[in-house]
Amino acid sequence: MPQISGQKRTKEIAIRVSEDELAELKKRQQGTTMAGWMRDLGLGVTPMKPADPELVRALGRIGSNLNQVTKHVNIDKSIDESVLEQIKAIRATINALLDNHLRGEP
Repeated sequence: MPQISGQKRTKEIAIRVSEDELAELKKRQQGTTMAGWMRDLGLGVTPMKPADPELVRALGRIGSNLNQVTKHVNIDKSIDESVLEQIKAIRATINALLDNHLRGEP
């Protein structure tokens, strides 16, 4: 989280936890520092999920398909029904991938 109004962080908070609690906290922090994660959690910042490499690859393939459709439209200077259907299919695929990612599904 960005610092509030540019203030320097000079105050420190210490907490004690058990071994099991520490293990659980480390499992939940997901790719950030413990201090940053706990600060964000305490300040109500919604954590971002780490990027799913398979989702990134799938979106890259979709982007490539969309570029091909765009090139076709730019060359022909017209859009026929098949191109519109391809765009609708691409949009539906993107929405499905994002919905699955947000639900934690593959």
